[in-house]
Parts: sequence; C-alpha cells; structure tokens
Amino acid sequence: MATPVIMPVLSLTMEEGTVAEWLKDEGEAVARDEPLLMVEMDKGTVEVPAPAAGVVRRIVVQPGTTVPVRTVIAEIGAPGEELSAAGGPGDLSPAQAASAEAARTDAASARAEAEAGRTGASGRSAATAAGAAANASTNIATARPGERVFASPRARMRARALGVDLAVLRGSGPSGRIVEADVLAHRAAPPDESRLVVTPLARRLAQERGVALADVRGSGPGGRVTQEDVLRAAATRPAEPVSQVTQADMLRAAASRPAEPGVQPLSRIRRITAERMAASARAAARVSLFLDADFTEAVRFRQQLEPEFNRLGVARLPWDAIVARAAALGLAEHRHLLAQWVDGQGLRIVDAVDVGVAVTLEPEGLVVPVLRQADRRSLRELAAELLELVSRARAGRLSPAEMQGGSFSITNLGAYRIDGFTPILNPPETAILGVGRIAERPVAVDGGIVARTMCTLSLSFDHRVVDGAPAAAFLARVAELLERPYALLGI
Repeated sequence: MATPVIMPVLSLTMEEGTVAEWLKDEGEAVARDEPLLMVEMDKGTVEVPAPAAGVVRRIVVQPGTTVPVRTVIAEIGAPGEELSAAGGPGDLSPAQAASAEAARTDAASARAEAEAGRTGASGRSAATAAGAAANASTNIATARPGERVFASPRARMRARALGVDLAVLRGSGPSGRIVEADVLAHRAAPPDESRLVVTPLARRLAQERGVALADVRGSGPGGRVTQEDVLRAAATRPAEPVSQVTQADMLRAAASRPAEPGVQPLSRIRRITAERMAASARAAARVSLFLDADFTEAVRFRQQLEPEFNRLGVARLPWDAIVARAAALGLAEHRHLLAQWVDGQGLRIVDAVDVGVAVTLEPEGLVVPVLRQADRRSLRELAAELLELVSRARAGRLSPAEMQGGSFSITNLGAYRIDGFTPILNPPETAILGVGRIAERPVAVDGGIVARTMCTLSLSFDHRVVDGAPAAAFLARVAELLERPYALLGI
C-alpha cells in the first residue's frame, strides 16, 4: 500500500506551500523521518521529513509549484512495489488518487490561467471573447451526483464569489480540469458591480475617484479589473484628491497581474516580508531613539572570552549574542516593552523574554529565529544556540516553531558600515533594537579627545504601548550593560 506525501500544515496561518527542492529522486530509497523535501512557506524554507520508509514511487508536484496544504505531492511505496499499469496512483485510495491527480494538474492550470491573463491584458478581440463564451456553453458537464469535480483553487474561489455551480462546467485545463477562465466565461453575460472580479487596490481607487466599476473593462487575468483599468477610466474625469497608495497595496496589485518583460517576480519570502513590514509601518505609532554606546570594554571582554568559549566547544562569540544578552537583562527590568498592542482590546501582557535575531538570507529575504528565555540563560548558551540557528537558517532548515513567538527583536547592520538607522517593528512586538557598526571614533574624555570604540544603538518602539521616557530608560540600561560587559556573565 503506497503512502501519500502531503503538503504539510507548518503554521497556523499556512494555507499553501511551494515545493522548493526534492532531496530524494524517484526510485530512491528513503527512511522514515529522513529529510525528503524542502517547502517554502510564509516564514521561510522548511525541511520536511518522510512520513514512512520505502521508495519514492512518484513525485507528483515539481519544484517551484505552489499547492494548497494537505494536497498529495508524492507517493512512497514498499521496495519492489510496481505502479499500476495505467500509470495512475496505484494503491492510493480513491480520495488520495483524486488529490494526487489534482496536484499533478495544478501547475498546468496555473500556466493556463496566466496565459489567459496575458491574452486579456493585450486586449482580446470581441470575436475571441464570444468564442470563449460559446466554448464554455458547450462544456456543460453531465456530472453524476456525488462525482468529484476537479477544479483549480482559483476556479473554486471565483465560483464561490460568482455563485457558479462547478458541477455544470467542463474544464478546458489539463485533464479536463476547471480553471478560472472557465468560470468567468460561463458568466459571460454583462456583469453588474457585485459580480466583477476586482483587485483590492482597484476597488479602493474606484471608490476614491468616483469610478463606476460596472463601466470598467478589466484587462487582468480572466477579465480582472486592475489598478491601471481604473486609472484609465478616471483619466477623462476631473482630477480628485486621492489618499496615498501604500507599499503593501502596490505589492498585492503587482502580484495579481502578469509580470512585465524584465520585471523579476517576487519570491514568496520577499513578498510576505514586504507586506508585513509595510503593514507594520502603517499601523504602529513608531518612534526611534538613538544612543552612542562606548564598546571599548565590550571589545576587550569579547577578546578575552572567545578563546575560552572555543575551548568549551563554541566556535566564536557573536556580537549579536552579546547584544541579545544585554537586551534580555534590560527587558527583565523594563517589562513594559514586552507588552503587545491588541486592536480594539488593549494590551497583551507577555512574560517570556524571547529575543529574535534577524538573519539575512541569500539572494534575498529575512528570517528571525528566536532565542527563548534569553534572560535566564548564560552568554555561552546563547552564543552556541545563535550560531546553530544562523547556520540552519541560511541552509533553509529552520522549523516554523523556531521563528515564532518572539517578544523583542534585534537587527544588526554593522557589517555594512551603517551607524544608525530606524528599524521596522516585527509585529506584534512592541520594540526592536538596531545595532550599527563598531568602530573607533574621536570622543571627548576628561577635557581631551581620545579614540574610543563606539557603536550606535537604534531603538524603534510603538508609542501606543510605551512612552518615550520608559523606552529611553531601557535603551540607556542596555548601553550601560554593554559598557560594563562583565555584568552579562551574571552576578
């Protein structure tokens, strides 16, 4: 009996995942819980283990393909087990076989829908549109009661929005799969506004500019009304004030239409990061404070401790571990920076001092692994764990649990010769500490000018939760701990 491999649910908010890489090929043996594939999700790329031991009989979903969670993406069978003669899912149950067939055609469906979008964007002729409607009218299926209907996720979503019964359609996609264009063609009658397919940004612009959506001809995929369609319709109207279009709106609008020549599509991690950071900047009452800390003693402290850490099995002592330890001790004394804003309710009280450290991924992207209970752990423990988390983050092997639930974050741009900056809050956290470069500067000491090793600390915080004076007191305490670093070892 074959064991299906499904797209796992790796977080509470995950609805779909992208197969980034298969670590085993078809016909290759795999042990239970051995790494089988890499899945790209909202929070990064995660290694997924095999659900059973055996041989990879078939890879259903190829790298780069995005499918909904719980979709069958591969099959694992016993050694020597043969595929069915028809080349179907073999020993899978009927439900599993249907899911496998659906997954196999998802990528082709997506390509068909994208092609339909490009055709629409270039101005499909009236004769072609009429032909599509006529074709849809001949594709009426004689579905029997209880028979499974194969449709892409976008087609199902559009059918729900338009009130179309998928059982009466026969799809034009691969293997007769219903795609979004089939649903829209079935509803080829002149639409009213309530049935239009409109991007969120286009709907907002139409409201702000007084454009009737029923009069707008959509040029996006499947006739979708886009931002450009609304702007063209508004061009003949007197200009009216419009509110600022946010970065998140622009990203969502860009994601809803085919990429222009020379425009590189956003990766899933880049898109999610951009949307969340833009939402954070828009929602929070962010204030940033800057403080120049004297790191002269911290440099000496690190130089003295690192050989001892090496002897105890810790390869090096990262500056981020030292700063995380100082921040954790400061947060234990100034716990109001751990509270979190909850819209319409108040403040959520957070007890755990869980410090996230931002890690840059190549070629682009950002993840924030979390050091749990950083105030209760030694500097050596924090250094060892941070080195391990950073290594696995850059190898794409962090688990979702290691990137969730932080109560404070640190981001370090010192390696890029940056002094001070204004970090963006990592929702739902209230504060984030930016670390600049550590370098010698001329400083006035006892009436003279001397060279001291300095570092600019930048604290951004949500003024809805914390006032300026308490935030400043916390930042000053962190600087004091770094200027007297032996306190980080515990007293």
